[in-house]
Amino acid sequence: MSTQTAMLRQRSEQQEVLGFTFAERAERPLRILGLMPWRELWSMGRGAGATAFTRSPVALAAFGHELHILHPGAAGAAAGEDFGGVRFHRFRAPEVFSRPDLPLLPRLWSRTWRYAAFQAAIRAPALRLARSVKPEVVIAYDVTTAPAGRALARRIGLPLVGRYFGNTLSLALGNNLRWQGNFMERIGFRVPVEAMVLTNDGSPALEVLSRLGVDFRPIHFLRNGIPENVFTPGPRPAGLLSGLGLPEDAFVVMSVTRLHSEKRLDRLIRALARLRREMPGAAAILLGSGPERERLGRLARELGVADVVRFPGAVRNADLPGWYRLADVVVSLLDRTNASNPVFEAMACERCVLALDAGTTAEIVRGGETGVLLAPGGEEATVAAVAAGLLELARDPQRRARLGRAARPHVLALCGTVEERMRREIEVIAAVARTRAPVPGNVGRGRRGGGGAER
Repeated sequence: MSTQTAMLRQRSEQQEVLGFTFAERAERPLRILGLMPWRELWSMGRGAGATAFTRSPVALAAFGHELHILHPGAAGAAAGEDFGGVRFHRFRAPEVFSRPDLPLLPRLWSRTWRYAAFQAAIRAPALRLARSVKPEVVIAYDVTTAPAGRALARRIGLPLVGRYFGNTLSLALGNNLRWQGNFMERIGFRVPVEAMVLTNDGSPALEVLSRLGVDFRPIHFLRNGIPENVFTPGPRPAGLLSGLGLPEDAFVVMSVTRLHSEKRLDRLIRALARLRREMPGAAAILLGSGPERERLGRLARELGVADVVRFPGAVRNADLPGWYRLADVVVSLLDRTNASNPVFEAMACERCVLALDAGTTAEIVRGGETGVLLAPGGEEATVAAVAAGLLELARDPQRRARLGRAARPHVLALCGTVEERMRREIEVIAAVARTRAPVPGNVGRGRRGGGGAER
């Protein structure tokens, strides 16, 4: 491949991930070594799924920094590859994350040996790579790589940045057994860093960190930005529903997320079964892929709604705006937080959002103003409330339109653009490399909860 062709491909990949091009590049490019626990860059295949994992390193490369990422690879995988200007290096290690559907004791055992094996496996290749590329700063992408990142940084005399994409410990705040069982996050968050860039995913992360005794001073608690020129309002795409075997005038309820047990998509299917008693034209589209696909399909068949539930699979992020425009209502029903990318993106597309009030979701979805916010309760009560909320919205298209119009300016003002967000992250990492000292964040000492931190 010629140099020009390679550069064109690199720019195309950067544009695909970021949705923008930096107008300038770093005056003094840094050499950066990052450690990742994921085997793949995308949670649902190339170009689909959580973009933040890929966006962070690619933004650094697009700004002109030299970035090397070490991450595990499956047997038979190539030793490395280039993507978006980032050089990815693979090493052999077992999958660090255990299956969520295992019973409690086997899951704890699996989590323990996998975590220990991963920590042992990553250290030697990390040191070899560091001696080869001679980085100026180390980044631990995810708390599972924080211990190895700290050991490496201390060994070669470099500062460490923790780039973490949220937490699940907040689900265990009221459950001591679950809190103790999630030792990977408890260990990782306690690892000292010169700066922690932590995604404000709407969960009470600062309460978690306070309980762990983490120093708040170097924490940069930031929401993900929105590609505002990509996620825009528009008409329902013609022919897309009929291509799915649904009538063009169907009342479409949609979720856009990985099909995982944490996402509580079973609530959507149960609510749809109730909704169709009053609104026979209602249908659901569950966009995404994941381990819950078969179980959710069985549930739809058991409840008699399989003929109006569609699983199109994973969709490339670049194609998501058209799917959002297809929806009458986009729902998010997690227990931990619903202040997430799909909610942001749906609101930017002026779609009406119905969400469960978890974490700091109320900062984004203001009930009756920018969407419909439901109070959590018991399972039956929650499903009944979702069905009732959807029925009210189905009968009132003017209300749906009003909520959607109000949602876009509100979410853009709260989250800002992807470029603004990535510039902030790049500035923090550059400051750490330059000073080799802690960089003050935007969270005050002793502060609790998840709301109010600047974007």
